[in-house]
Amino acid sequence: MIRRTHRHPPAPARLPLLALLLATQGCGFGDAAEAGRLRADCAESVSSACLELGLRLFHGRQAFRDESSAVPFLDQACEAGEWDGCDALGQAHRDGRGVNEDPRRAAELFELACDGGVAEACAALGLLLQDGQGVRRDLARAADLFERACDSGHLEGCMQLAVAFDDGRGRERDVLRAAELYERACEDDEHIEACRTLGRLYLYTDGIDRDPARAVPFLERACDWIYGDSCNDLARLHAEGDGVEQDWERARELYSRGCNRQFAESCYRAAELYRTERGGARDDGAAERLFERACRMGYRQGCRPPPPPAEDSV
Repeated sequence: MIRRTHRHPPAPARLPLLALLLATQGCGFGDAAEAGRLRADCAESVSSACLELGLRLFHGRQAFRDESSAVPFLDQACEAGEWDGCDALGQAHRDGRGVNEDPRRAAELFELACDGGVAEACAALGLLLQDGQGVRRDLARAADLFERACDSGHLEGCMQLAVAFDDGRGRERDVLRAAELYERACEDDEHIEACRTLGRLYLYTDGIDRDPARAVPFLERACDWIYGDSCNDLARLHAEGDGVEQDWERARELYSRGCNRQFAESCYRAAELYRTERGGARDDGAAERLFERACRMGYRQGCRPPPPPAEDSV
């Protein structure tokens, strides 16, 4: 859908042949008439049409992805003040997608887009400033940009601002503020790491009251995705009855899950439980295999496990 219409004196549009064919024929666009209209409008310097074509090709939205063909459309849109086009073009230059990698040019484009109100571009520029890519490293300005993005609802900005407060990078260290921001970012499936970090904050970090019960839902969310260390932390809470009711069966299940998520200590802890009747039937064979797996993954205690107990330990 065309969002803005800026008409400027017609300029020759250098449109790649593949992009012209896609737009003219509507190949993958779903509607040939709409595609043809967008192409014609872009050729007449209707910047919103150039933006729409560029974004469709760059992201593969209703079209075959063709990043090099997208670049001239995005460039024309950006020149006309379509700030989403500047942001996408910045991504192209940052990542070398359709153009040569050029972090300095990416920073210029992200700054244009950020000043134009594109929150994602503010966060992207902040990351370049934080890493010193294409620009001089400036942690304080990076944190300002993350805050600007977060205030506009961009959760990557919230995540990066949380890290800034957590580590004292460009902001005075403030674990409580970091926790607020991690919780906000944790709501999004793309930032599950925020859930993992928040759970550990409530368990292990100075500057915030230890609260294992509050840590549990964040650790569960992180464990359900990919983080084996979160499964391990959660298993220990269930084994010790720390913040939750003691539940050996749940602890054994979570240690096993952490092991399957490649967290070596979880393999060792699961093996310990399989040598007892805590959480289920004793299984010395399974325990031996888990000790060996922990050893292969670099957990030294697994290489020389203690001998099996003479009697089941409950």
